Amino acid sequence: MRVPARVRIEALARSATVWAIASAALLPLWLIVKQAVTPDRESFAWPPTLVPHEPTLASFAVLAGTTELADGFLLSFGVALATVAAALAIALPAAWLAARDAVHDRRLEILVLLARVFPAIAVAVPLAVTFVRVGLYNDRLASGLWLAHTLLALPVAFLVLRAGFRAVPRELEEAALLDGARPLRVFLRVTLPLVRPQLATAALLVFLASWDELTYALLLQVTNRTVPPLLYYLSAFGFPALSSAVAVVMLLPALALLGFLQRAFRAGLLSGSGR
Repeated sequence: MRVPARVRIEALARSATVWAIASAALLPLWLIVKQAVTPDRESFAWPPTLVPHEPTLASFAVLAGTTELADGFLLSFGVALATVAAALAIALPAAWLAARDAVHDRRLEILVLLARVFPAIAVAVPLAVTFVRVGLYNDRLASGLWLAHTLLALPVAFLVLRAGFRAVPRELEEAALLDGARPLRVFLRVTLPLVRPQLATAALLVFLASWDELTYALLLQVTNRTVPPLLYYLSAFGFPALSSAVAVVMLLPALALLGFLQRAFRAGLLSGSGR
């Protein structure tokens, strides 16, 4: 059976689009990995190459013996996890209230979005002054950075969770209340399981917002640094292989979390289906 020309053209167009999107997404990743295994003498050679002539793992060996990177990695991971816990704890009740009450919806939306109105650098400077006074500046546990990241990530968690709660039929909650269940039990046993895809999405986005954040980390943590400032300094002082190796290390937790939440993504993340 002969396939019509229009169908063949549409199939080719879809394939070309998929390949173009995949190439645009994977090319930066490949360049980072390639740079991480490229010797410095070859990094500055001209013309540049897509494949290193003399690949080496020397940069990763240097990083393995660097205690500052290990400390920064643990600090970044701890701050990101704490940010996820704090942002979700605040955003969950706020998003549910906004989804169920139109009067509070607009007020809460404006309130949480105020955190993203001002440039990060404009907020980081007064925050640094405040944290110096209260003893949170350059804290060994990065408590001040955790608070700043929570403020930064809260709007993302709120908007994603509000969309999920809006997709949950109110009739389900009302039926559970009529059966004698308490409001908290209804929320935990009926509503919350239906927004697990959106909850996973919010957790992932908040984690990445904290994990990759540079401005607050650069200004609020001078010596007890997370990984992004280390990456910045290595790049600024001309160590392309080392900085790319750090970038590869930074990719691993994000990819691991993405794989862990893959089932939730397949269940319909950001679709608002609530299934």
